[in-house]
Amino acid sequence: MSASIPVFYDCEATSIGGMPIEIGWADPYTESIRSEARLIRPPAHWDIESLWDTSAENLHNISRGMLARSGCPAFVVARRMNAVLSGHELFSDAPNEDERWLRILFDEAGGDPAFTIRRLHADELIGSLAVARGWNLAAYETTKDNVARLAPRTHRAEADARHLALLWRTVSLGAPIPV
Repeated sequence: MSASIPVFYDCEATSIGGMPIEIGWADPYTESIRSEARLIRPPAHWDIESLWDTSAENLHNISRGMLARSGCPAFVVARRMNAVLSGHELFSDAPNEDERWLRILFDEAGGDPAFTIRRLHADELIGSLAVARGWNLAAYETTKDNVARLAPRTHRAEADARHLALLWRTVSLGAPIPV
């Protein structure tokens, strides 16, 4: 991956203002979009019970049981992210919240990200690229709708990051996806 090419990421959490429970990322410039996600096993000192919102669980379909069974400790997730994302710029469709959750993860892991977290909203980044490529609004909106059908946002971190990566890749290659 080249550092000038954005990587897209997304976080799922116990609630708005809560704690991170899943982080996913997607690189749009590999032969096929490369993506990963990790569930986060909350450490015992996180007050998950008071921060757990059942409406959030219903949205992302991640239960506390899933986190206990399949979640990774924060240091494992942070280490993997640094290993594959070192030197790159990460963009999110919810930069304030997602950056906060990444910082919580890395603080818990006792380290710093080896990548740069950008506060520019992913939609602004991709929209600016479409304008720079000379796309009109109708072509961009049609492409966004078609990308949403090909890679829908599901409120799971990897799928939502893949959605953004596919949209970026489509716009950067300069060919709107036809209806």
